[in-house]
Amino acid sequence: MIALRCASDTAIVVLHEIYGINPHIRRVCHRYHGQGIDVFCPNLTGRGAPFSREQQQEAYRFFRERIGFDPGVQVLPLLRKLRPDYRTLIVIGFSVGATLAWRSAASGLCDGIVCHYGSRIRDYSDNPPGCPALVIMARHEDAFNPEALHDVLCRSPGVDSHLFNSRHGFCDADSDHFDPLHARLAAMEVERFITRLRHSEP
Repeated sequence: MIALRCASDTAIVVLHEIYGINPHIRRVCHRYHGQGIDVFCPNLTGRGAPFSREQQQEAYRFFRERIGFDPGVQVLPLLRKLRPDYRTLIVIGFSVGATLAWRSAASGLCDGIVCHYGSRIRDYSDNPPGCPALVIMARHEDAFNPEALHDVLCRSPGVDSHLFNSRHGFCDADSDHFDPLHARLAAMEVERFITRLRHSEP
């Protein structure tokens, strides 16, 4: 697990994609830590090294068979441990990690969630998160209809959904689908969301 502390009253838990804690996820962790926020990123795969992008099918199969979308196994125990120490606790997830973030929100243990292109949120969209949620989606996905999910999420209380004209992984500088413009715009939305949570009344 990555644990970056700076005596902040805010903590962010970063939930990685199927690949594990790769350079993209490490950059995300260090970016928020550089903003004066404590950051924790559990290694959900339990592997010493992340999967490479060339191992996408193997990584997805590993995630589906050994990890799954139950936050009670690894995510909620971490949130319970961190909750007493922080005024503001935020979960930020990418892809499968975004779906885990969505499902974690119902626990009441976090103050907000950010979900980057969590396609499987569609399987749980009838279960509102119960805390403020920011959803970042790509308009072009091979496995599902993002516009249909976006329409559903826009009707969910407390959910702020944004659809960017990009492809899955557009916020990851190492992805073939990296889109610098939309990644920057998405990052600005996330920064505003975090700022609102950090300055909200307890």
